[in-house]
Amino acid sequence: MRLRVVTPVRPIVDAEVTEVVAPGSEGEFGVLPLHVTFLGGLRPGVLTYTTGATKKRLVIGGGYAEVSQDAVVILADEAQLPEEIDGAGARADLGRLQDELARGADADRTESLLRELALVEARVAVTGA
Repeated sequence: MRLRVVTPVRPIVDAEVTEVVAPGSEGEFGVLPLHVTFLGGLRPGVLTYTTGATKKRLVIGGGYAEVSQDAVVILADEAQLPEEIDGAGARADLGRLQDELARGADADRTESLLRELALVEARVAVTGA
């Protein structure tokens, strides 16, 4: 099946794949060829896909997934390949966000911090930092 990951700025992935695992807004979901058609929301996290015998990962910042029998189209708010991420910077951001959340914030700020934290945790995960 065909996987396409695009952002408002650029296409990220266009590849033939055998499996996709995505961070859905209601929980992680997997897609195999001939999957039932659906449209679902995505949360920030790690998207994993398999090409041949190789598993690859990238970070997405939320968005939507459109799944059909022979294609998965990810419309991501933002996305990064592992080689585009500064692992040390992601670790530093993780510590800063955890500290800010521990100090407490108003409800509006907490929601935005949690979204940012999920994105940074995904960056740390794909870089192994």
